[in-house]
Amino acid sequence: MALSDVKVRSAKPEAKAYKLTDGDGMVLLVHPNGSKYWRLRYRFGGKEKMLALGKYPEVSLADARARRDEARKLLANGVDPSENKKAVKVEQEQEAITFEVVARDWHASNQKWSASHSARVLKSLEDNLFASVGKRNIKDIGTRDLLVPIKAVEKSGRLEVAARLQQRTTAIMRFAVQNGLIDYNPAQEIAGAIATAKRKHRAALDLNRIPELLHRIE
Repeated sequence: MALSDVKVRSAKPEAKAYKLTDGDGMVLLVHPNGSKYWRLRYRFGGKEKMLALGKYPEVSLADARARRDEARKLLANGVDPSENKKAVKVEQEQEAITFEVVARDWHASNQKWSASHSARVLKSLEDNLFASVGKRNIKDIGTRDLLVPIKAVEKSGRLEVAARLQQRTTAIMRFAVQNGLIDYNPAQEIAGAIATAKRKHRAALDLNRIPELLHRIE
């Protein structure tokens, strides 16, 4: 007999967990602590399996039935709903992997850095990159996406900062490749696109002044 909203709502806990049947394999599992969970029993590949449809009352009777019907459609098409649910979850998790998430993981992996250097690196990323590409999916980021914010730093005259950002961006994307998040490092193509600061060469010290210098050091 199909369940009703009243029957689901009024189901009381007992000493042991028990099930209330709705139909087409869907049941309401009532635990001794009063928690209620929707489950779908089905067969796939000759094996009996169970699919979690959610917790009541967050998932209502109507919503649970809709999820059951979707699972039944998958079964009709030869798809295991439990495996499909896992695949969807993995895809959603991958979509949540942004440049900022990867950059912070890369930063945390460099444990040999001093505390002061580590703080400077992170602040540089926060100040110059995260606003423009931080929320972007790591898989969707191309060379130009990375180059634009670095070029902005270069145009401001901070050439050394821009050069370091280029190096760090390349390292971050390499880290993403090494962890299987992307197949190719788009930051590699930035090489040569950023101007380098000219080093100032100091005049050579006159040999006759070496004794004077040593005296000052003492």
